[in-house]
Amino acid sequence: MFTAWLRRWSWIIAMVAAIVITVGSLIGLESAHRRLASTYETALQAMSAANALNEVIARTSTIVSSQRGYLMTDNPAYLDPYLAAVRRIRDLAGQISQHYETVGDTEAAKAFAGTMTLFSQRIAAMETARADVKRGTMPLEEALAPANIGIGSMEKVETGLTDLYNRELARARRAQDAGRDDQTLSAISAGALSVLTILLFVLLFRLLGRQMRQERLAREHMREQQAHLDRLVQERTEQLDELATHLQNVSEDEKTKLSRELHDELGAILTACKMDVTWAHHKLRNTDAVLAEKLARAQRNLDAGIQIKRRIIEDLRPTVLINFGLVTALRSLAEESADRHHWRLDLDLPEEDVALPEATAIVLFRVAQEALTNAAKYARANAVRVGLGFDANVIRLEVIDNGIGLTPDQVRKPKTHGLLGMRQRVSARGGRIDIHSLPSRLGTEIRVTLPLGPADGETKPSRHA
Repeated sequence: MFTAWLRRWSWIIAMVAAIVITVGSLIGLESAHRRLASTYETALQAMSAANALNEVIARTSTIVSSQRGYLMTDNPAYLDPYLAAVRRIRDLAGQISQHYETVGDTEAAKAFAGTMTLFSQRIAAMETARADVKRGTMPLEEALAPANIGIGSMEKVETGLTDLYNRELARARRAQDAGRDDQTLSAISAGALSVLTILLFVLLFRLLGRQMRQERLAREHMREQQAHLDRLVQERTEQLDELATHLQNVSEDEKTKLSRELHDELGAILTACKMDVTWAHHKLRNTDAVLAEKLARAQRNLDAGIQIKRRIIEDLRPTVLINFGLVTALRSLAEESADRHHWRLDLDLPEEDVALPEATAIVLFRVAQEALTNAAKYARANAVRVGLGFDANVIRLEVIDNGIGLTPDQVRKPKTHGLLGMRQRVSARGGRIDIHSLPSRLGTEIRVTLPLGPADGETKPSRHA
């Protein structure tokens, strides 16, 4: 359970850990950067103070040598370096005092103040000795004595300054050491970020690779499933086509059988009855007028029954199609439908008939019959066009009316106006049917294309007059 939970949430845990490490590294880098800048500034200030102290030490030596030279030569030129050194030392003393105040080193500031007090005392003693020599109240030998020239007392000043100088060097070294530590921390943080970035890229690419593999496997699985479904659909379609063809063949066979029975049996009965009624009518028409009228009415009813029988037989098994071919059957069907429904008829049929396989001819005739029936029942048309054309490979049938047309939903519905039966008939013969409304729904157009090649052992069709 824990393993499953860990596998499920591992990516989130990794992302949280990465964010924490990244933020921590960035904070460490920023802190190290600030400390490094601070330590660099501290080291720079310490080195500046050390240089100032070193210059003060050097200036004290200049003061002593200038005092000695002036006393021994009485040359005023030696006073210029002396005075310049004194002024410079006092300027540097202000900078050094400010430095100690900035860094907050009260101990060093106190030691430097004491040293500078001693320095001021020795400068005052040297100026007094120089003035006394000039007035003649002090011999030169006494003025050159260490106590007056400042060598002994300046040694204490130099010692104090040297201690402060070493203190500042130590401060600078400590700052440098701290800076190196911060540099090491920065390097470690940068390295951690780099390693983390590399790990994140590795994890990302692994995740992307896994997703790509999963997507590829999913696509392959979908293709296999699609291919399997396509095969199933094709098999089912073939089975349905075979079933539809079988049912249509059975239907045509049943219609043929029924039409034959109607013709042979019912036709014979009606014909015999008509002959007997006609004979009786001739015998009785002069003797019994009322009975003759009844017999005449029965004769007319028998004629109507015979006509109905013929029409039923034609609907079940069109003898015109069987005996005279598709062109003649289409012309007869279209003219009869036009007369019955008072249509304007436009026929575009070949002058010569074409010998077709019986199954193909029946398919085209049944499609035309269904199309004309739909035009009469649903389209409310008043004009119909029936056309037939063929070439070396295919034969084409078109039935066009000027009725109310079909909506897209009606075209898609498989049971609308017998469209499914049309499609099944045409598909079973390897053909194609196109059913659509004309622009602005100003009628319906049905186009059928069937191959003319031999099928099921049939011979290739040929024209005949």
